[in-house]
Amino acid sequence: MRKRRFFQALTASVWAFLLMFCTGGKEVAVQAASSSLPSLQLQFSSSQSEYAKPPNGDAQGRLDVTLVPQGAVSGIIRPPIDVVFVMDVSGSMTAMKLQSAKSALQAAVNYFKSNYNQNDRFALIPFSDGVREASVVPFGKYSNVASQLDAILNTGNSLTAGGGTNYSAALSLAKSYFTDPTRKKYIIFLTDGMPTVLNTVDTITYREVKPKFRGGYQYTGNRVTGSLSVTYELYSDGWTAGIRFTDNKGYSRQFYSDGQDYVNGWWVSWDNGYSFTYSSIERKIRADATAVAKTLGMNNITLYSIGFGDNDEVDMDYLRSLSATAGGEARQGTTQNLTALFQQFSQLATTPAITGTIRIPLSSFGGNVAVAENGQVWLDENKQNAYISFSIPYQVGQGTPAPVTIPIPVSFKAKGTYTFTAELTYRDVYGQPQPVVTKTVTVTVKDEAPPSFTGTVKLQGLTNDVTSLIKRGATDGDDNRFRATYSLSLVGYVGNATGTISNVSIVQELPDGISVVPDGKVTTYVENGKRYAKWSFTNQTFDYSQLNKLTLSAQWVMQADFAMNSVQLPPALVTFTDSRYGTKTSTLVPPAERIGMTVRLDDFPNVYYEGNGMGTITKHKFSALSDDIVGRADPNANGLLPLPVKAMQYDPNDDGVLLVTYSNGRTVRVALKPQLSIITESGVAESGAVITEAPTVKMVGLVAGEGVKYEYQVVRNGVVSDWQPLASPYMISISDDGEYTVAVRSAGGLTRGDGTTKVAFRYKKLIRHLVLGDYDPTMNVGDTQKISVTIVPSDATNKTLAWTSSDPSVASVDQNGMVTARKPRTVTITVRATDGGNASETATIRVIDPYVPLTGMAFRNPILYMNVGDDPLEVASELRFIPENATDTALRSVATSDDRFVKVVQENGKWYLQAVDVGYATITATAKVKALDGRDIQAEATVIVRSPSTNQNGGNGGKW
Repeated sequence: MRKRRFFQALTASVWAFLLMFCTGGKEVAVQAASSSLPSLQLQFSSSQSEYAKPPNGDAQGRLDVTLVPQGAVSGIIRPPIDVVFVMDVSGSMTAMKLQSAKSALQAAVNYFKSNYNQNDRFALIPFSDGVREASVVPFGKYSNVASQLDAILNTGNSLTAGGGTNYSAALSLAKSYFTDPTRKKYIIFLTDGMPTVLNTVDTITYREVKPKFRGGYQYTGNRVTGSLSVTYELYSDGWTAGIRFTDNKGYSRQFYSDGQDYVNGWWVSWDNGYSFTYSSIERKIRADATAVAKTLGMNNITLYSIGFGDNDEVDMDYLRSLSATAGGEARQGTTQNLTALFQQFSQLATTPAITGTIRIPLSSFGGNVAVAENGQVWLDENKQNAYISFSIPYQVGQGTPAPVTIPIPVSFKAKGTYTFTAELTYRDVYGQPQPVVTKTVTVTVKDEAPPSFTGTVKLQGLTNDVTSLIKRGATDGDDNRFRATYSLSLVGYVGNATGTISNVSIVQELPDGISVVPDGKVTTYVENGKRYAKWSFTNQTFDYSQLNKLTLSAQWVMQADFAMNSVQLPPALVTFTDSRYGTKTSTLVPPAERIGMTVRLDDFPNVYYEGNGMGTITKHKFSALSDDIVGRADPNANGLLPLPVKAMQYDPNDDGVLLVTYSNGRTVRVALKPQLSIITESGVAESGAVITEAPTVKMVGLVAGEGVKYEYQVVRNGVVSDWQPLASPYMISISDDGEYTVAVRSAGGLTRGDGTTKVAFRYKKLIRHLVLGDYDPTMNVGDTQKISVTIVPSDATNKTLAWTSSDPSVASVDQNGMVTARKPRTVTITVRATDGGNASETATIRVIDPYVPLTGMAFRNPILYMNVGDDPLEVASELRFIPENATDTALRSVATSDDRFVKVVQENGKWYLQAVDVGYATITATAKVKALDGRDIQAEATVIVRSPSTNQNGGNGGKW
């Protein structure tokens, strides 16, 4: 288990830090929100305006510096950065640890290679007793960033472990690399142990030696004091320290804390004459490293430290203090904070920051004011100035960061009035220096001061470290809850005065995303848009005799409602009523612990998904030895929002979809498996459907994350194809009919399980068109003909056709398209597809009797009589055809010899004679067909037109 925690932490730590510095490989500058550019306001106050000095002690007070960010950042493309990897390869780095460090370095390099700015600079400094000079990769060794990163990786992979641990030498060299004040500058410091070696120049007094006649050395009796190059060392037994130097005669000297003295390897004495202890050397080594960290902070070089080991191996308090001095922070490689590390650092690659220092001069107080160093606050070498280094990130798209308060413990040796000045110097998110901001605060120290409360607030997770809380899916519980314990002391000096303190309450402002778990004792309320929790010491009154004696405590449970990183609980207020001074308020020191929480959703057996405060979703795979990020999806891609994640759960209707709910209550669907649709001309079909139009299986939802690859497989009628790569536009077209199962699988990104999604359908290929072959449109009664038909497409699923006749008594048709003519008339033959489509085609056929040629024709009467005004006379009815059963008796024309008397009219295909006036005319009718010898077949008749009053048997009465 211990090994697993170590490897989990190692991977988490390095990923956390490296992701602070990368974006999408494009250069330019930070684009800030147009409404208000990022800037800082400074607030400077004291916990009380008056402090009492005890008769035999110093007055204790506190100054509070509050940095109030302004503006917001809507989107960024980061400027170039400088990053130096400082890597511990001392002897405590076992083979397994060293390999893990190399793997972590490789992960960092690979990430930067995918996300670098072409003007970024990277370097590697391995160290043990000192800097491994031969393995250093300085800035600019290669002009190409990718080549530089490759060199760092190759060098890192060749490192071996051995020797002590010299923080100062490695950090000092790293500092010397940063020459551009406008760049954001970072040191990623990987160590698995405490500092044990220091190379420095120091003044030392030693006993002079001379050679013995028979070998060895002896003391001359002289003592020599000089400023020498000295190596201080701590040994692995935990109690022996050593000093190495070269004396005035060039001899190599080795002192041990037990008094032994070696000269050029010869033992000389148990009394080297220079008394020191393990602790004193340890203090020197650590103080020097702290001094280096101070110079880093003064130069806006942010130090992020990773402690690879447990508390017996790494002094995390010291490492945190070292990092805080340089405006950064340190994290220990443990299972408990693994998730928090990922959450905190995974997207600081795209996070601009305001960095700077605050200076509080102390020289004007004549030594009467002392400031205690506490990691966040540090002093220069002469203790004439107190400093605070800071870095305030602006999360893209998340508005203005919350204020940050840094408490400064002060003590006063003498009574008087003291005015403190705080000078804020910072660079904006562009790396440009801003005007110095100055604030002052005045406090009075005297014999007596009104009662007030001092105290501390301690945060402790119920089951997880408060920096690494975990919300399980969408459920709140002990894993994302923490206990706040308030310890109060009633202080003050009022002489012989009497009075009481009552109505004591603790009022805690609640940051966004922090709520109180109801317990019946704490009340919550909203005032001026801010949320507060209040605890009251009901019905308790304290008199002045309890000053400097009374302690009170309260505690309640709070929870992180959505993912967050390094959130500070604002300073709590203690309100009370003083019988002499009325209503009073004291401010407590804000808790040192920062609140961090991620949302985790398990995917058994060894995978989980994690959402952080920046909206990033990561996929983790863990084992007994490691916990690795195997997939990552950033905001503004795949539908993810740049907001803290509040809850995650799998879609109950689709296990390939992750439902991510954000701090604003909005829920988005994130694909963990390919999302498929069956697309046809008519729209989208459901899986399992029978489809009659050519389908296309389309991936309509890509799996979230980077570097996702896809493959597809088609099963048709039980025949399985090989897996094939699938690329944009992510479509699989289906042309053949059959029973189908189409599978698409993903790999990489946030892919869940094997990443396979399937759709099934039956594709029935319908007949689109029927094309009839040539056929005879005229048939004799009794004849037969087969009408051929071509099916389009030729590979239609169902080729069965149905043939029908509009009048089977005229012509019938069988199911093979065979038509039989039965009696004269016109008939329609129809062929239709039977596959459910609408394809059909028709043939029109005229059925006639067998053909009998016309050989002649004559008018039945050679003379025809008509009266003026009679109805027209149809010519065909007056004709006699030879033979009478001739098939074609149609007339081609009818002509009149004199249309003054008889007019020929054709109407609806028939010929008519119309009597116009009294007289006569010769009518000639010509058949449509001709005689066998080619002559026209004609008939003539004379038409006599009479007056209506003329007797039909009378004289001519005409006009001739």
